[in-house]
Amino acid sequence: LLAQAAPASGAAAPDFALKDLSGRNQRLSEFRGDVVVLTFWASWCGPCRDTLESVDAALGASGGALAALGVSLDRDPGRAESIVASLGLRHPTLLDASQSVGRLYDVQHLPLTLLIDREGVVRQSWAREPVPANVLAQEIRELQP
Repeated sequence: LLAQAAPASGAAAPDFALKDLSGRNQRLSEFRGDVVVLTFWASWCGPCRDTLESVDAALGASGGALAALGVSLDRDPGRAESIVASLGLRHPTLLDASQSVGRLYDVQHLPLTLLIDREGVVRQSWAREPVPANVLAQEIRELQP
């Protein structure tokens, strides 16, 4: 079974703002009204690549009001950029070089994937293991109108 992670299901996802790879500010609260898949990852984490690919696949499969954000905990943005390019990711990658958002979310194990509902409440979380795309897509469908 996948390990549970903080924040707990049923808790509000803490708001934050980080710059994406193109330098634009992205704030979690701006996605209120959408189901959000939030994934914390790093270039040195092997299972993170599988999770990022699963998230991208689930995005394509579910349609509807859905946003995905990857948060790279790499200190070097170049490492994050090379992973995003090599995997061909379509969802935005945010840079948390200071790992302040990682601490806010109490990230103990990578990857950490959170499924956040349209009201900003964490509905599901997965840590350590890649989330299978079909499982993620099913969870997303259950939260969509």
